[in-house]
Amino acid sequence: MYWFLLFLGVVAVWLLVLALLAKKLWGQTKALTRELAAAQTKLETAQSTTGSGRTGPTVRSRA
Repeated sequence: MYWFLLFLGVVAVWLLVLALLAKKLWGQTKALTRELAAAQTKLETAQSTTGSGRTGPTVRSRA
């Protein structure tokens, strides 16, 4: 009986450690996703403002 309770205690500690690691990883993933979305929006804004006066690759200038 003693060994079984010890085994349950070890399993409980491992589950707690795994839960804390998963929580930390989830927070980092959320922060990274938020940061990537902000960077993509910033990039799209920059491309739309600088690309408005550009000529496309189909327009050729004559020499």
